[in-house]
Amino acid sequence: MFDDRYEEPQVLVVDDVKATRELLCDMLKEMGFSSIVEAVDGREALEKLKKHRAQLIICDQVMEDMSGLDLLYQLRNHPYLVDIPFVVVSSCGDVPVIDTALELGVDDYIMKPISFKLFKKKVFDILRRRADTLDKAG
Repeated sequence: MFDDRYEEPQVLVVDDVKATRELLCDMLKEMGFSSIVEAVDGREALEKLKKHRAQLIICDQVMEDMSGLDLLYQLRNHPYLVDIPFVVVSSCGDVPVIDTALELGVDDYIMKPISFKLFKKKVFDILRRRADTLDKAG
């Protein structure tokens, strides 16, 4: 399923609701991913990123300790984490929040409830674009 030139992407799933994390992980596994790391909020995600280099982050927007947009801001301002593709999956459809996510450089914003077909398409589109960017740079 993955191009032989690249290792299988490691995905970081960040959501404070366990059932949502499990749903996202199950969908990713059904899509062929086996290297998945979970975090309950943005702060834990930053800690996990110190140990595990993610090639994709799937993150909720509304979380207690550190929101998805706060995490995105941290990543986009970190020299080693700035280029990790970042997808927000949220029930928050407020236009100002989505606009802020786009300004911060989110790769996609998916509204809950999540359609597996749409989620799969968006994830693989993002990873293909990333691989194309790496090909052009290398």
